[in-house]
Amino acid sequence: TLSVTLCSFFVSLGISCHNHAVIEFEHRFYVLFVATVTESCSCSSSDPTSPTQVTEGKVKDKHAYALGEEHAAETIDISDNQAALEDKLLEVRARISNISSKLGPQSAHDYERGFTNYIRTHSDSLTRILF
Repeated sequence: TLSVTLCSFFVSLGISCHNHAVIEFEHRFYVLFVATVTESCSCSSSDPTSPTQVTEGKVKDKHAYALGEEHAAETIDISDNQAALEDKLLEVRARISNISSKLGPQSAHDYERGFTNYIRTHSDSLTRILF
């Protein structure tokens, strides 16, 4: 079931889960998702020469940012279908992890920023659910 799938996902991330809480408060999935995404992309280093340093201001990987925007637009288009929305958010989370491991944390951060900024700008209802 959906609640078992969500609990398995949360447990894999090190987040405790109670089935009744997932069923009763489905919006918490979105809150936990956003918290997990934000935590996974807020990598930085105190060494300015480190290749893992993430710059908070300017977007450095414009392609990753644009891809995040594209995926946010797709997410908004399916936001009325809860199952499809949950699948899309899991896909975005996996993509952030994949981008981070293949292209580095800066690109993952820029992808996530493109995704979240687009949703905040184009969908008030989804923004209220996710953020």
